[in-house]
Amino acid sequence: MNASVLTNTFEPTELAFLQRLFDEICAERGLAGGSLAANNLATQLIQLYQEGVRDPRDLHIHLDPDSRLEA
Repeated sequence: MNASVLTNTFEPTELAFLQRLFDEICAERGLAGGSLAANNLATQLIQLYQEGVRDPRDLHIHLDPDSRLEA
């Protein structure tokens, strides 16, 4: 298991990955960086990542507001 999962810390490469994905989804949804919706997205993204969802496509699916998946 990845040590960062156990310690709730992120490596620089993980932070860069999460930031890129966050920026991409915000752009797709037209979200301003400091908005409540963007903050909620960031919270969900980090939670999913900490739960082990690492594939960008899977993260997109889980974060899709039209998806019927229960997180």
